[in-house]
Amino acid sequence: MHTIDKHFRELTKAAFARYGFAHAELMAQWPEIAGERLSGQCRPERIRWPRGAGEAGQKSGGTLVIRAAAGRGLDLQHETPHIIERINRFYGYGAIAAVKIVQDARPADGEKPLTSRPLDAAAEQALLAKLEAVADPRLKAALARLGAGALRGR
Repeated sequence: MHTIDKHFRELTKAAFARYGFAHAELMAQWPEIAGERLSGQCRPERIRWPRGAGEAGQKSGGTLVIRAAAGRGLDLQHETPHIIERINRFYGYGAIAAVKIVQDARPADGEKPLTSRPLDAAAEQALLAKLEAVADPRLKAALARLGAGALRGR
């Protein structure tokens, strides 16, 4: 039996590259990079690289486009130096030089977002049974959320 993590990078490589994410980890690790408070207010949309930015693995001087929750753009603008610093620290080099903020109609922190229908008990038990072999609790929780989301969509 194959797990999705073996094929994830290969399957998503073209989609992430199209939107400027040479490294899909930025999307996957956004809450850890931006911090809990900021990740609740925004999400990365794409990276725009300047022409001749270098090889795909070491592009630098990019502009990160962030979609901000309604009414949070100004707060986020004050945090852009910290966001750039955190992302560049994550990559280990000066990948991002600027941040562009785009307002969104997504609910702000205090508002409750729309929720999808809950996963039925049988499907949840089957999902948890498949994840018993995973030792890392953070990975297990992330895979459980991913699996639940995928199963709800069916």
